[in-house]
Amino acid sequence: MITYRQATSSDTPQVLALLREIMEHHSVAAPSPERLLGTVSAILEDPDHLLLVADDEGRLVGMCAALFSQSTWSASPVCELQDVVVTSGRRRSDVGRGLLGFAEELARSRGCTRLFLLAEYWNLKAHAFYRSLGLAEKTCLYFERNLSGDLP
Repeated sequence: MITYRQATSSDTPQVLALLREIMEHHSVAAPSPERLLGTVSAILEDPDHLLLVADDEGRLVGMCAALFSQSTWSASPVCELQDVVVTSGRRRSDVGRGLLGFAEELARSRGCTRLFLLAEYWNLKAHAFYRSLGLAEKTCLYFERNLSGDLP
């Protein structure tokens, strides 16, 4: 039976494995193991940036990050989901649905008025999944500037 919960430091090795799996799946160069570990450790210490996991009797089969902030656009707290990952053998088995449902419950409990996430334009399976959950598709352009010479 899968339980959905906030990650703890003892989950770090499995969280790192899930992140490496999704980066490899999407052909993204993963940060160095030290940098990724440092980032996960920092998130675990931040009360407004949580790692949520799908735990199948001690084996993590999914995860996402929930980042809580104040939105001037909404004039209220909001929750951004990042790094939604379900391990390859468990995709299409309602793990993702349960994980996002848990994230929504948590966001509502914190008084958030919006829950949102980004998906790459080419990730059509993810788009279909998010639509099936009732998330409304928004259109905008995403702009960024690389502030570090060593990131792609």
